[in-house]
Amino acid sequence: MLDPFLCTHCNAALAVVDAPTVGCRYCGAVNEVPSAYREELRLTRNLDETTRSAVAEWARLDRIKVPRWLFVVTACIPFLLMAGGLAVLLLLRVDNLPWLVAIFVWFPLAPVALLASSIGMRNLLVSGAARIGVAFAAITSANDGLNCRECGAPLSVQAGDILVRCLYCETESIVRLDALQIQSLEKNVGTAKQSLAQAMEALSKHAELASFETRGRVAVIAGLLVLPVVWSFVLSVQTSYWSLLIALDVFVLSLCVFWMMRKAFLPPVTVEELDALRTSQPRPEAKRPAGTRGWYDRTPEPLNFVVPLLVTLMFVAIQALVLTAR
Repeated sequence: MLDPFLCTHCNAALAVVDAPTVGCRYCGAVNEVPSAYREELRLTRNLDETTRSAVAEWARLDRIKVPRWLFVVTACIPFLLMAGGLAVLLLLRVDNLPWLVAIFVWFPLAPVALLASSIGMRNLLVSGAARIGVAFAAITSANDGLNCRECGAPLSVQAGDILVRCLYCETESIVRLDALQIQSLEKNVGTAKQSLAQAMEALSKHAELASFETRGRVAVIAGLLVLPVVWSFVLSVQTSYWSLLIALDVFVLSLCVFWMMRKAFLPPVTVEELDALRTSQPRPEAKRPAGTRGWYDRTPEPLNFVVPLLVTLMFVAIQALVLTAR
């Protein structure tokens, strides 16, 4: 462990730089930088490949901007399309109405749901990266310098730096972050205890699980659209038997679309959730906002896949029964 590098004139903490001398931020005195400190600085700046990859990925996500309103609007479009199509179907009496509903409601529904899911995934990644950035943000000192978020030691920041490792406690701090962004998020984000590579790995794992769920929901919506499309184009099968099964199908389809829209109004991914995912521990209930999450999020992981699978298989069986009926 190195002793703190202090100014010989005013005893203030100095940032170690790879140069023969450094000026004090407070009194302006010039201090000689010992060779041991300069060598330790070179070692701490030599990041491993995993950390460099994590820094590059975080920087890439930090450049992406997905406005919250865009995510909410795109998530609502499938539900509005579905609700509007059903309203038109119930209120209007036109001979070719099923064809119109198929062309302007059923066919666009799957692509629109896919678009909403894609923007939702981008929003998840960007919000997760933003919270990671705030959790790893360096502390701003009174004289506009940057200090370690863990021990408060001055950091030696060079042009183009994104992440700097502390010379004394080896804690990683992100030094390129917008002050307004920190102010808007710091109320809900604590200081991260893990490394940036671990945090980005947890975000990546979270994104993979969310992507799997998203593709599954879009596939279920596309599968449930089979009956309404067939009903719209095959007039000879509009019997009471078909009407009952189509009503059940459309009801479940509307629930699937609504569930996708509901995700847009849930809080974005938090650092606490990512940390729990990384350590394979259950997410703390105290951190979860009340009234925004249902039984589905509190059940064991196997059940989260079994229930949608059973519902999907049930309606696949209904569709097979209807399509093969004479």
